[in-house]
Amino acid sequence: MKLNKVKGITLSALFLSVCSANAFAANPTQLPQPEPMTNIKGVIMEAPVQLKQKNQKRRSKRSVPLRAPVVEVNDWFNLSPEKDNIEGSSVNKVYNQLSLTNKYKPVIVAVIDSGVDIKHEDLQGKIWENPGEIANNGIDDDGNGYIDDIHGWNFIGGKDGRHVNHDTLEITREYAKYQELLASGAYIPAKKKAYYEALSKTFQDEVKEATETRDLYVNYQAQIKENKALLSTYNYNDFTQEGLSSINSDVEEVVLARDFLLNILELYGSYEKVDSRAEYYANKVEYNYNTEFDPRTDIVKDDPNNFWEAGYGNNDVTGPDSDHGTHVSGIIAADRHNDIGIKGIAENVKIMVLRAVPNGDERDKDIANAVRYAVDNGASIINMSFGKSYSPNKAKLDLAFEYASNAGVLLVHAAGNDSNNNDEKPRYPNRNFKSFPGYKISNWLDVGASSANKGEDLPASFTNFGKRTVDIFAPGVKILSTVPGNQYAKYSGTSMATPVVSGVAALMLSQYPYLDGYYLKYMLLNTGREYPGLEVKQPDTPETKVNFSELSKTGSVADAYSLLRSFKQGH
Repeated sequence: MKLNKVKGITLSALFLSVCSANAFAANPTQLPQPEPMTNIKGVIMEAPVQLKQKNQKRRSKRSVPLRAPVVEVNDWFNLSPEKDNIEGSSVNKVYNQLSLTNKYKPVIVAVIDSGVDIKHEDLQGKIWENPGEIANNGIDDDGNGYIDDIHGWNFIGGKDGRHVNHDTLEITREYAKYQELLASGAYIPAKKKAYYEALSKTFQDEVKEATETRDLYVNYQAQIKENKALLSTYNYNDFTQEGLSSINSDVEEVVLARDFLLNILELYGSYEKVDSRAEYYANKVEYNYNTEFDPRTDIVKDDPNNFWEAGYGNNDVTGPDSDHGTHVSGIIAADRHNDIGIKGIAENVKIMVLRAVPNGDERDKDIANAVRYAVDNGASIINMSFGKSYSPNKAKLDLAFEYASNAGVLLVHAAGNDSNNNDEKPRYPNRNFKSFPGYKISNWLDVGASSANKGEDLPASFTNFGKRTVDIFAPGVKILSTVPGNQYAKYSGTSMATPVVSGVAALMLSQYPYLDGYYLKYMLLNTGREYPGLEVKQPDTPETKVNFSELSKTGSVADAYSLLRSFKQGH
């Protein structure tokens, strides 16, 4: 196998040919920098670690390339700057310094997400149980339209027990709709046509990018395999960094193969990360951007456009991939007293599990029904760690959010992980009423992600922001929490910051259950920890320094101690 060495990086002729077609490489002869391991929503997901009892915990040594400083402190979101020199949300300080009560009934937090591992060791006793339903009797005992909904409901499952795992993105569904309109010859109003034309260009660009990147990583896989095979013919079979570094040969192809594999390990840390990236982009092409892919029709068998249709789905709230929802739930509610895992924020809390988010974009109908279910079944807080770029049925979805707001429910939503200014480019769902411009959902919070250390990297490099559209920041970088199978992992995203705020709100409600969502929001926003004069990197242009106060309405990080102390002092 003939190899070429270009600018210190060894590449085969095949590798060069693929790289030259790669849209990302400014210099097509160089390996691109490795990306963090993310899901389709941009949440950075590190490998799980098995934690021992509190006195025997071992911490993950895995890390991902982030601008924010690496902080190897378990559940640091509970810590405080005064005691720990960590910019957490001062939760432990509440438990250590304030007098709390558990005399009130548990606060119900609805988690609309990918599902939750309700059997996780650190969530035992923390999962909501429907008091009006008898398990597994096949009867809708409480008459709410959902049979055997013991712990919540799965809105993306089938009556036969199957699940929607992968699904398309909303942009894909909108693009397919446009193609159908064009094929039918139907009249398209000018405003709608302009929308579809802009969307089509974005869709085609994203498909091209995903396809080229998939091909690049597939080629990496092939080159790794070929170089390993070549070295094996010379009896070199240790492909670790240590083993490769020990190879001392005068044979040119051996040296080039060794250097290629060392470059891969140096950039990516492991061959498995290359495999993971190849799979990630393959799934984007095969499922997320595939206009022919339609698992909904085969599995759920509902009418996705009929917002008044309820009762579809099934009662399996875990589903096939509950990593994200389990992680979110642990931040809010993991047991603080069992000497395993982590400490969640709120002690007297129950998680209502509403599975509505696949590996793709959630559908407006499912979110609307999940919100109504949460309200009707007693949730005081709804955690929404999801979002997307398009919302074709926003006007109908807005009605569900208004229903929740009128019921006094607090709606906590993730700002997004695109390093974007949400003031300029909105994310969905959001608080703005489509049918009534200027009218906003009053009990709505959008949350950005902050890191553990005070300084220019306080806002996470990936977080969305907005002086008018993002309310508050909360810890969201390298957050350790529960994942399925009694494991724990560090994830980074506004998806993690959102349950920090939901957890702090639940902690407050557990002490003052008479507060409604509007006043709870008001208190959260007026007791955040401010950083006067702190210059930070603006996430979309890190070379630009701005005052942290310019990235959100409050310019603050959620602080549980400040919240509860101020209320106690006022009463």
